[in-house]
Amino acid sequence: MKILRSWDDAKAYVAAKNGAVTIGNFDGVHLGHQQVLAELRGHALAVDGPSVVVTFEPHPRAVLFPDESPRRLCHLHERLELLRDAGADVVFLLAFNKELAGWTADKFMQTLHNTFGFKHIHVGYDFAFGRNRAGHSDDLRKMGDEESFTVSEAAAFEMYDAVVSSSRIRSAIEAADFDLAKSLLGRLYSISGHVMHGDKRGRKIGFPTANLDVADLSHPPAGIYAARAHHKGKIWNSAVYLGYRPTFDGRTLVLEAHVLDESPELYNDRLEVEFIQRVREDRTFTGADDLARQIAKDCNAARKILSV
Repeated sequence: MKILRSWDDAKAYVAAKNGAVTIGNFDGVHLGHQQVLAELRGHALAVDGPSVVVTFEPHPRAVLFPDESPRRLCHLHERLELLRDAGADVVFLLAFNKELAGWTADKFMQTLHNTFGFKHIHVGYDFAFGRNRAGHSDDLRKMGDEESFTVSEAAAFEMYDAVVSSSRIRSAIEAADFDLAKSLLGRLYSISGHVMHGDKRGRKIGFPTANLDVADLSHPPAGIYAARAHHKGKIWNSAVYLGYRPTFDGRTLVLEAHVLDESPELYNDRLEVEFIQRVREDRTFTGADDLARQIAKDCNAARKILSV
């Protein structure tokens, strides 16, 4: 999969021309997105061209309504990997800023068509584009008649009597309903990133942890979770703490994964943590010894959950 990051690069990349295009945020690349992407591949085959996904970074709401910006379902690197796995030949990662937000629907789509020369565009059921989201499917069809491209619109993808959406998945995660999140995502809910150095308190009390950045991500409530950690093809049962470390007057949300019964060296490596089940809520303890005793109980509880 080729990733393009500027209009100039996109215009110069000949292999992206004359194919089928779709546009969206694709946060989480959930089952609804996967339906759109599978249909895109079919349209690309029909026109004998590449499948091109146009997506935005940062999320447009983070630019237009920063106080209302939703937490993301995954980091950018995960979104790109998921788009690749869904069969995209090309991803145009378009930097979203206030200038782009001011483009009219006509300017945006005309620029996109001049860049990629696409023969077909496939959009979601609720697709809108351009300044103030003024452009819709009917506008695309009119433009397509003039520019010789065709337009199709994906139907809403429903499960359990409701549309599958990123916001619905966020709600499931925030309620620690991992079964529902898994059903809507088409995979286990996880958080992935490079392991960072922490303050090493866990190591000092006998429970070393791998720390991941959770800034701006959707996440379950603070507490202890049974999880599985993935690293370079290995899978380890783990107990995960997600919270603010109230015992140590913490103020920043942290994710600390303790690999059960092993002590792998993970600093600066990529780790993916899949959440399986909540063990307990977050608590404040009287000190490190009290906390260590509870962590031992939490690890045993996680082992039992993960042994099923």
